[in-house]
Amino acid sequence: MKHTKETIEKIKKTILKKYPNGRTPYNKGKQRSEETKQKISKSKKGNTKPNKTSFKKGQVSPNKGKTLDWMLGEKNCNFGKFGKIHPKWVEEKKALFTKQIRSCFKYRQWRSDVFTRDNFTCQDCGLNKCYVEAHHIKEFAEILKEYAIKKLSEAFSCEELWNINNGVTLCKKCHEKYRKKKYIIN
Repeated sequence: MKHTKETIEKIKKTILKKYPNGRTPYNKGKQRSEETKQKISKSKKGNTKPNKTSFKKGQVSPNKGKTLDWMLGEKNCNFGKFGKIHPKWVEEKKALFTKQIRSCFKYRQWRSDVFTRDNFTCQDCGLNKCYVEAHHIKEFAEILKEYAIKKLSEAFSCEELWNINNGVTLCKKCHEKYRKKKYIIN
């Protein structure tokens, strides 16, 4: 049964008079029995479950920002949706591999040798007694790609990666400038 336009307008006016915000509560006018009221109050009192997370306000998960083993490769629930390997996993794996190389003793020794050779002085601006960084003249990633280095043992055997003549000492500001502009260091 369809209402006429006049009837619809009357209904709208009536609703707006009773409920100025235009919405009617679903249980408006319904009376609850005493038994129902008691059940509701008991359920509210007995609800002592903690929130879904056990973290306090402002507390951060210890795993935030970390890539865990179950997130990568076949252990991930999305494995197979994007072909065999998701492009994000490849990038994450590369990042983990480069981090592994940069944290090994041989890399730290290479940095130390470059700093000592350059007397802990930026070779671009001449600044010393500041925070310095070792920079590969031929890019680190480029060397890994050129020699197809996939394992740590392959990285250890690559001479160009550990050659101190391929390294230069730069202050943080000059190193950042180099990364942005990709200018050549003399």
